[in-house]
Amino acid sequence: MKTLKDYLEEQYTGESIQSYLIGINKYLRHIKNPEQAQKKEILHYIQTLRKQGNSPKTLQSRLAHIKAYYHYLQQAGKRKDHPCKDLQLKDKIDKSIKTELLYTEKQLKDYLEQTPKHKKLMVSLLVYQALTIQEIANLKPKDIEIQKAEIYLKTRTLKLKAEQIYLVTEHYKLFKENRNYVFEHSRKPGHKLRAKGINHYINFKRQEKYTPIKIRQSVIKNLLNKHDLRKVQVFSGHKKSSITQQYQTTNLEQLKNEIENLHPLNKVSQTN
Repeated sequence: MKTLKDYLEEQYTGESIQSYLIGINKYLRHIKNPEQAQKKEILHYIQTLRKQGNSPKTLQSRLAHIKAYYHYLQQAGKRKDHPCKDLQLKDKIDKSIKTELLYTEKQLKDYLEQTPKHKKLMVSLLVYQALTIQEIANLKPKDIEIQKAEIYLKTRTLKLKAEQIYLVTEHYKLFKENRNYVFEHSRKPGHKLRAKGINHYINFKRQEKYTPIKIRQSVIKNLLNKHDLRKVQVFSGHKKSSITQQYQTTNLEQLKNEIENLHPLNKVSQTN
């Protein structure tokens, strides 16, 4: 019989599996008879987490873990119904961009330089073109035009840097040129790498881990410090300029940077 871990390994990848196992085990320890639990008991558990001060994002994650547990019970034939399949929480997640916590251009450059050779093309597309994980997962060889140094996406066409042309050719040498997707699943040739697994893939065995979404946000923010809003909007593939505006440095952050630059100790270090 398929175990819970077997089920999770089929549905998720990398660190997500462990996260789901931890979340489900916490739920199982709290509920007396979890296999027979009803929606009322699940809501009570969520309310307990809410009273403990857990963030809306954590509450959403815990509910996702619980839903996965009951999907597993259904597949295993241990339960016919799903007690919380359509349950949605009203807790609002703060989706504002914390620009002060994003990476600098130097940090992104260092991260790329420290990337293993066989992962460098993927990371370069994050650091230079700010691709989304879904765009990377769906990327096909025909979408990259080496002679024109361009990459074709659904919402935009972007220029490749000279060094990326080399990375593309080296990538095909490593993995084979005739392939369905640029980045394919290592255990399933011809199948694309799942978007959910990209974070784990680029950060495996790294001490300092950079998430793909935060890399993309950082690139957009850094570009806004140098370029017009409209240009960055087109580059990012945002449908609305208001989305791009979220990445603009706040007046408070600008003031903080100016104060740091004017600090006597900083002046001394700059002159040495």
